[in-house]
Amino acid sequence: MYVDLVERWIWRTTGRTLDQHAADPVPAAAALPASADQLRLAREVLLNTVDEFRTQLINGDDLTGSATAMTSTLNEISGYVSDYESARIHLDKLFDDPDRTVYVAMNPVHPVHRRYVNPGDTVLIVLPHHEYLRKQQIAGRPVRAHINTSDVELDPAEYPGPVRLSHGLAGIYRDTEARLYVLRATGERRISRR
Repeated sequence: MYVDLVERWIWRTTGRTLDQHAADPVPAAAALPASADQLRLAREVLLNTVDEFRTQLINGDDLTGSATAMTSTLNEISGYVSDYESARIHLDKLFDDPDRTVYVAMNPVHPVHRRYVNPGDTVLIVLPHHEYLRKQQIAGRPVRAHINTSDVELDPAEYPGPVRLSHGLAGIYRDTEARLYVLRATGERRISRR
């Protein structure tokens, strides 16, 4: 399985994989996957822009073009550095969250595995411990959900009326190849389709 630089950094920094964090019953841990995605995107945009700027310098475009064009590119890079810094600071705050650190100290790491799913599948999911889901008193509950392209619909037999949640809020994640998956702690019963 391919693990990107951000995931490796999270594992080295916290001692848990991104998937293990997502399965932890703590709001800060549940927020880590989305924050990791923000950092990945900020890094990618910054890397591509810096690479384009470096190529312009190597090709001598700075000598043939206007000086203001180069200054504009540097200002653009500065904005992307700010976006990167914000994403990194947010992740650091989640790492330092008192509830998360206490949970990690008191609970051993549980192995988790991914089960890949597709839009159109109906699967049993365990709702993560996001603050919103805690306020709704449904965090941590196993529920049947129909997976759509960008959201999930919870089983109307359990919840009156249509209840839709975004993939991330419902514990449906995307890997680096944009494939959807759900997490299960090793030893949990298998997810079944309807």
